[in-house]
Amino acid sequence: MSNIQYTIRNIPEPVDRVIKKRSKQYGRSFNQTVIDLLSLQTFGTTELPEDDNFDFLFNKNTLDNSFDEAIKDISKVDKKLWK
Repeated sequence: MSNIQYTIRNIPEPVDRVIKKRSKQYGRSFNQTVIDLLSLQTFGTTELPEDDNFDFLFNKNTLDNSFDEAIKDISKVDKKLWK
């Protein structure tokens, strides 16, 4: 478990109410509820990834070269414009 700590100020009252309500609803501490909400917003799940390279955000089966091929022509430098 990490020892990183945050101090967050000026939390809007409606946000505070929702976090407290969720904390009671799920029987978790306020702190754990905040961590779960931050994880959910950051990673799309409360399960933390094992690595920090963000590969889990991309489905490797859907990546192909079609994008690179599509922008090949517009990626060329027009030397006349750079004189």
